[in-house]
Amino acid sequence: MKIQAKQITVRQIFDGFKDSQDEGVVGFGGKLNIRPAYQREFVYKPAQRDKVIDTVRKGYPLNVM
Repeated sequence: MKIQAKQITVRQIFDGFKDSQDEGVVGFGGKLNIRPAYQREFVYKPAQRDKVIDTVRKGYPLNVM
C-alpha cells in the first residue's frame, strides 16, 4: 500500500459533514469517518477549543489524519 500526502482545507473536510449522534460523525463528502459510532464524543474545554480555532486562524497545520 502506498501512502500519499494530500493537503485539504477545513472547508473540504466540512463538506458533507453529518452528525448522526448515535451513528457517528462523517465529513469530507462521506469519505472521512470523524467519529465512529462506537467512539465517545470529543469534549474540549473552552481554552482547548480556543487554541484549535487560533491554530486554524493563523494557518498552522492541524493533526495529521
